[in-house]
Amino acid sequence: MKASPQHPPDPYVEQLVKQICATISARFPEATFEIGAHPTQRGAIIDAHVPTDDDFAVLDLVNPTLDDWLLTEDIAIYVRALGPV
Repeated sequence: MKASPQHPPDPYVEQLVKQICATISARFPEATFEIGAHPTQRGAIIDAHVPTDDDFAVLDLVNPTLDDWLLTEDIAIYVRALGPV
C-alpha cells in the first residue's frame, strides 16, 4: 500500500482506509492499493488494483459503508476499481 503525502495524515481516516482495503482483500487477495488524500474533503481516494473487469464486484463490497461514513461522519472515501498493475 502506498500513500501520497499531500496532507497531514489523519489516523482515524487511515484506520477506515485500512478497513476498506481489508474488505476488498478478503474477496480479492491479490489486490494492491494506492492511497491518496481526498482533494477537497476529509477522506481519501483508494485506487484498488484488482483482477476483475467488473467494477461492481469491488464497489458493491464497500459502497454502503462509504455512503454511511459520508452521511454520518462527513468523511469522503472514494474507491476506484482498476485492473491489475
